[in-house]
Amino acid sequence: MKVLIVFDDVTCFSQLESIIRSLDWLTPVSRIIITTRNKQVLRNWGVRKIYEIEALENHHALELFSRHAFKRNHPDVGYEKLSSKVMKYAQGVPLALKVLGCFLYEREKEVSESAINKLQRILHPSILEVLKISYDSLDNKEKNIFLDVACFFQGEDVNLVMKFLNASGFYPEIGISVLVDKSLIAIGSYNKIRMHDLLQELGREIVRQESINPGNRSRLWHHEDIYEVLTYNTHYSKLNQIIHTACNKLIAKTPNPMLMPRLNNLVILNLRSGKSLKSLPSGIFNLEFLTKLDLSGCSKLKRLPEISSGNVCWLFLRGTAIEELPSSIDRLRRLGYLNLSDCKRLKSLPSSLCKLKSLKVLNLCGCSNLQRLPECLGQLSSPIILNLAKTNIERIPESIIQLFVLRYLLLSYSERFQSLPKPLFLARGCLALEPFLGIIEDTQRIPHSDHMLAIDWQKIRKNVCL
Repeated sequence: MKVLIVFDDVTCFSQLESIIRSLDWLTPVSRIIITTRNKQVLRNWGVRKIYEIEALENHHALELFSRHAFKRNHPDVGYEKLSSKVMKYAQGVPLALKVLGCFLYEREKEVSESAINKLQRILHPSILEVLKISYDSLDNKEKNIFLDVACFFQGEDVNLVMKFLNASGFYPEIGISVLVDKSLIAIGSYNKIRMHDLLQELGREIVRQESINPGNRSRLWHHEDIYEVLTYNTHYSKLNQIIHTACNKLIAKTPNPMLMPRLNNLVILNLRSGKSLKSLPSGIFNLEFLTKLDLSGCSKLKRLPEISSGNVCWLFLRGTAIEELPSSIDRLRRLGYLNLSDCKRLKSLPSSLCKLKSLKVLNLCGCSNLQRLPECLGQLSSPIILNLAKTNIERIPESIIQLFVLRYLLLSYSERFQSLPKPLFLARGCLALEPFLGIIEDTQRIPHSDHMLAIDWQKIRKNVCL
């Protein structure tokens, strides 16, 4: 029998199995078309060819919108700019184009513009209802990953995101895979996480609906909400993550120190590009669950408060006015990633840095005033990635070289490093490799390293005859 069968919006394998059961009764020229929100359904059925529906090209998107908004194939005169805003908002999603077209039909231009401005902050209910179907099919941990990506991790490196999610107990390997299969996220070029703007807005709207009071939501990202939280003394029982993508709009130069005990559930605090931020409350590192603190671009921040304890794993200080780190930084016993790149005023590093037993990455790229490293860095217990590109360091402590503390050493091409001490195994003649900066011919791209030259010590150690 020659047949064409179409199954639309299949959600699970059992739906297909109960209807078809076996393909034996179909002839080779028969065709089955299955549409689904989940690729795993297709894999389970043994589908050989999976076609992913792409977003409409701009001219087709404009035509679809115009048919619903103006009952013709192009915008009415004077509505071109408004239509362009809709194209940018919908990004080729037919559902959004049709819903918005019907919503704006025969409305006055001023009303339509106001509606589009509102939709950029609040998702249209009809779009929300349809998009939420895929979200509702996730389990609780997958939902948390989706919300974290929507609120915080759009465009971030997937490996770094997975490390954070893993520390949060969300099982990101399977969770990220499920979100990709359901087309809720994608992994784009340079290993960055991508999410459609409408899906991002869906996630943020779900968080907004948790409470009318921003402090009682689980996540914050908008500068007005964050300003309210960091300025006024209200209750924040559920708040666990803050990201601030518009910190230049933050007025407060120092968050209210009285708020610290009330923010004890905070996991992420991202105050990136806070141009007005000059200091931090003394208790900020004492927040029990705070694991990621991003102060990148806070160009007026000159120092960190003394640290008595803390669980921060990631500390981003790129482009700050930091001149030195507090000697008490060794109290951050879980600190694994320390980014001090482009800290032009940084003059020295405390010897207590050597006590950070969990440190895996130390990025000093662009610290042009830094001339030396602590001699005791060789005491670090685990191999690290050390980025010294664009610094004025002329000498690397020999203890680092001899004890194989380095996992990767990242350098810029500079005559300053011609006198670097050679590793012991080179002196013993186990490898005839020179010059020193050319030890690894196949230079690698190392995450968060600005793609500078890499010397892979661990690979060398495996191949030497010590």
